[in-house]
Amino acid sequence: MNKVMLARQPIFDAHQKTYAYELLYRGESMDIDGDTMTATVLSHTLNRFGIETMAHGRPIFINLSKTFLLSDLPEILPHNATVLEVLEDVPADKEVIAAIQHWKEQGFTVALDDFISITSDHMKLLPYVDIVKIDILDCSQPLHVIVQEIRKFPIKLLAEKVETYEEYELCKKLGFDYFQGYFFSKPTIIINSHALETSKAQLLQLLSRVLEADSPKDLETDIAHDLTLSYKLLCYINSASVGLKKKIDSIGHALTLLGLKKLRAWISMMLMASLSTGKPDALLALSFIRGRFLEQLALAKHDDKHSSDYFILGMFSLLDAFLDQDIEHAIESVSLPKLVHEGLLDKTSSANNHLRLIQALEQGDWAQVDTLCDTVDVDSEQIMSLYAEAIQWSDERVATIHSLSA
Repeated sequence: MNKVMLARQPIFDAHQKTYAYELLYRGESMDIDGDTMTATVLSHTLNRFGIETMAHGRPIFINLSKTFLLSDLPEILPHNATVLEVLEDVPADKEVIAAIQHWKEQGFTVALDDFISITSDHMKLLPYVDIVKIDILDCSQPLHVIVQEIRKFPIKLLAEKVETYEEYELCKKLGFDYFQGYFFSKPTIIINSHALETSKAQLLQLLSRVLEADSPKDLETDIAHDLTLSYKLLCYINSASVGLKKKIDSIGHALTLLGLKKLRAWISMMLMASLSTGKPDALLALSFIRGRFLEQLALAKHDDKHSSDYFILGMFSLLDAFLDQDIEHAIESVSLPKLVHEGLLDKTSSANNHLRLIQALEQGDWAQVDTLCDTVDVDSEQIMSLYAEAIQWSDERVATIHSLSA
């Protein structure tokens, strides 16, 4: 069986809440045909990783060729939680229209991929689909003209390749319902303004003290004086995930039990969650995925000494987006370990190669993934296991944090 590489990309609603995920995938053999690829991906997703791991209770978009659209393959997918994405090269013939109608009757949502022109043959499919995905960077006609024409049908519009907040705002004004792209992981930089809000500056100061601490006891006063952090720490230490038999009600005892490495990771996560107020929910999840992936990759390579630094590197790689500043200014007030600093700023460093690996994986840039796997000396099969585990780990932690804030 061909090795399969999978990634998921979030799709947002107009409130920047995660509506769904699209599965991005590639097989190891470059000559593998699309139908075999789809079958392999679905098999891997369902049997190895589990659809729930990748979707976490949200709809999942999956590309389908004509052959698979006409086959029984979609039957193995959860009907009410899957969006069948009809590829741009699928002809708008009677067979395809009949298949779309059939799958909609079975409870599936159907989307039309890469719509770029109102003169295309795919106009014939508009009465039958639920969502149209428009590649905003590759339209052959003005975007507003395409939108106006599609709006004649009861269809949801999804903007693809939205890479900046300016593009997001433009698409929102045009009436798009959903948005796909990595605009959410970019900062909205205010020119000539690097002053942080007082609350965020205080969080970064605490973070510096956490990273500089030599023992958990060094942080007891800071945490005890922060009622919210104290409450969340005691909730965490007494949670089922920690698995203690006896209830802990002392901050000092909790700190001792956790140890410095786990404490740094936990406090860093809590602080990043606090910084994420007003940001898309996927930003915090992505920072956790990166942190967990890089930490576990270091452990898999027997680099236990630096695993916690790699965790911090993964999370802090998005600090510019959390603070709406360029990364240099975002980290200038934080005392970072050398590995983290190099990973963020030195593109020639080994740590930066590790960071670029997870970034390439997120984007589905498979050629870059191959190159960086060789560079950091890791097998592609191994990184897929680490990535799937990081997704599940992140989703669980984000859900826990939200429950504490409810």
